[in-house]
Amino acid sequence: MRNKEKGFPFHRDNKFEGEPRAKAEYASKRADGTTNTHPQERMHASSHRGQ
Repeated sequence: MRNKEKGFPFHRDNKFEGEPRAKAEYASKRADGTTNTHPQERMHASSHRGQ
């Protein structure tokens, strides 16, 4: 029997709702499919965001 059938409450928010964690400015590919340049700078910026 699954949790839905038992009526268990859903304690956490849905992890698929809200903004995605991955940001376009840190992506390895641009929206048009070309490769983003300066990968070391991009990875460094991604790991130091929010500081």
